[in-house]
Amino acid sequence: MKKRILCYGDSNTWGFSPEEYKRMDERWTRNLSLNKDQVEIIEEGLNGRNAVCIDTFQPEKCGFKDFKRALISHQPLDLIVLMLGTNDLKSSYHSSARFIANGIRQYVCEYLNPTLFEGMPKPELLVISPILLDETLPEIVGPAGNFNSYSVAQSKLLAQEIKQAIAPYPVHFMNAAEFASPSKIDGIHMDEKNHGLLAKAITKKIQENFPELD
Repeated sequence: MKKRILCYGDSNTWGFSPEEYKRMDERWTRNLSLNKDQVEIIEEGLNGRNAVCIDTFQPEKCGFKDFKRALISHQPLDLIVLMLGTNDLKSSYHSSARFIANGIRQYVCEYLNPTLFEGMPKPELLVISPILLDETLPEIVGPAGNFNSYSVAQSKLLAQEIKQAIAPYPVHFMNAAEFASPSKIDGIHMDEKNHGLLAKAITKKIQENFPELD
C-alpha cells in the first residue's frame, strides 16, 4: 500500500494563481519530489480557509471542524501537513499572531485525540507556518481591502508564535516564509517559482524527518 500524505490548507495549498485567478498546475502539493509510485498526496486546500476565525457569511471557511472530518475520511494516513493562518490575518478579524497560533495549537490537540485513529496507524503531523504577507499589501488592496498594516505586522510574528504554541507537543514544525514569498501582484499568493521553492523545502523536511515516506 502507498504511503499517504494529507495536505490541509488554504489557497496557497489549493494553488490559487495571483496572475490568472485560477488553479495552477505547478502547485507545491504536486511538486513534492517523492516517489509517486510509493507515496500518495491528498490535496485538501480551500480558498479563503481560516484556521480559527469564522466569516459570518461563509462559516464553512473555518477549517477546524473539517480538519477532524478530513483526518477520519482519508484514513489511513502516514503524514498530515497543516498550513493555515494567512486568512485569519484579515483586517475584519483583527487577530493577533498569538491568537491565531493558539488556534493552530487546537488543531494539534485534536490530532492528539486518542480516539481519532482507533484501529488505524497514527500519522505524523507537520505544522507549517505560512508565508508572510507582502509589505505592499495594504497599498495593493487599498483602505477598503481585506488586509492592512496590522495584518502585515502580525504576519511577521506568526511563525515564532506558532512554533512556541506547539512546542510542548510531539509534532514537527517548519516556517514556509524561510523558503518562499508571495507574489508582488497580490501580496498574498505564491507564483509558480515560489510554489517550486516551497515544494523543494517541504520535500527536504520530509526526507530528513520521515525517511520512510521518501
